[in-house]
Amino acid sequence: MLTFEEASQALAGLDVGARANRLERIALGAARGRVLAEDIAIDRDQPGFDRATMDGFAVCPHGDARVFQIRGVVIAGTSFQGTLAPGEAVRIMTGAPAPSGTSVVPIERTSFEEGQSEVEIDHVPEPRRNIAWRGEDAHEGDVLVARGTRLAPAHLSVAAMAGAVEAVVFRRPVVSVVTTGDEVGSTGAAGIRDSNGPLLDGLLDALGVDVVRRHARDDEGELAGALEDAASSADVVVTTGGVSMGTRDLVPSMLDQLGFEQVFHKVQVQPGKPVLVASRGDGALFIGLPGNPVSVLATAHLFLLPALGHYLGGWAPRWIQVPMAADYEHKGRRHLFLPATLGDAGLCPVDWNGSGDLIAAAAADGLVELPVGATFQAGQRARFLPYIGHSIGERSALPPRQR
Repeated sequence: MLTFEEASQALAGLDVGARANRLERIALGAARGRVLAEDIAIDRDQPGFDRATMDGFAVCPHGDARVFQIRGVVIAGTSFQGTLAPGEAVRIMTGAPAPSGTSVVPIERTSFEEGQSEVEIDHVPEPRRNIAWRGEDAHEGDVLVARGTRLAPAHLSVAAMAGAVEAVVFRRPVVSVVTTGDEVGSTGAAGIRDSNGPLLDGLLDALGVDVVRRHARDDEGELAGALEDAASSADVVVTTGGVSMGTRDLVPSMLDQLGFEQVFHKVQVQPGKPVLVASRGDGALFIGLPGNPVSVLATAHLFLLPALGHYLGGWAPRWIQVPMAADYEHKGRRHLFLPATLGDAGLCPVDWNGSGDLIAAAAADGLVELPVGATFQAGQRARFLPYIGHSIGERSALPPRQR
């Protein structure tokens, strides 16, 4: 059985061939969630001119003078035509170009009243104040959004500022999800509701991935048919359940007939030990996730999302280092990825009831990594992976626990 580090290295070493370099150019407004395939560089200096940062007067200093002759008004989108001499000023609005050689004085530091031909300032103006200078934010040709960035609203905004109206992105990989199990969706007393399907839909949608989802019962013929359909058109086939040691865990035995070669099956992690990864010569991948919902949540973040990165320019979920809120000792025998909240004091693992306890996991912000034998003191940093598609603090409710 592989360690987490060994499995991660095997996953990173997979080659999906030509499927890794499929690009398309799309409108910037349609690019949220997509992964950028070409840098976006700004096409001019930013600001593009010396820009007033306050409403007031752009004055041309003249010794100790505090009274200035008003030569006009400059509003945003217009420019002063001419040159101000020392002792002259223009009324100026925030965002307007400041005439050469001026300093901007905020309106509240003046005694100006409408109709006056001169303005008095309550101090001797200092040179070069309250102006954003041309190019101080970025120079023409600077890269503002780099290849490999998963585009969020702020990225789209700065790309538009850079002059982009389109973006070259990696094509969406097609993912076919096959949930399995007689019990899933059953209305009988032993039936369970399908929470894994919506979870995977949401995670994959956050990456801008095309998803096709179907369900198969624990019947060899039905499962084989569903997997064959999935494998015929998808870049990545994802299953939930059917990969452990039960008599109805049929997925591993079907890899050969689908043309996949096993990369690994079972990893020393908790939750999610039975996870399976396989590859096919044409660049398609097969990711078999366990059936318990927290195992699906964890292994999707640990294995499925990094696997999708092969089709998305090497994108991968970003781990961060965060202090633990309290002392913690991991006494288990497997590499633990525990749902945890992130608050002002740091990371706090949730009180969970195992890999079936989705309620506790949904009340967390992400997964904290706890290696075997690890001991953390309060304030000591641990690796933390925020849930994809969530914002920190936007958690489900955790009801009182009763044993």
